[in-house]
Amino acid sequence: ISKTDDSLKPADRLHVEYDRDKFAGIVVDPTTEPELYDFIETIKAGKRKYIEYPSEQLTYFARRIYELRKN
Repeated sequence: ISKTDDSLKPADRLHVEYDRDKFAGIVVDPTTEPELYDFIETIKAGKRKYIEYPSEQLTYFARRIYELRKN
């Protein structure tokens, strides 16, 4: 996420998006984006926390979720 697209840090963006509707409004195809799908399902189930993911992955997940919300 660039500064022009989103002013929040990746973990903060993920918290905002999760708090919005627990990721219920995010539709991800598990065959085309399995990592993002697994991340969303794992977070929804409470099996892992954001801190457990590498920062590169968090940045990617935050960017994709932000993009999916905009569309």
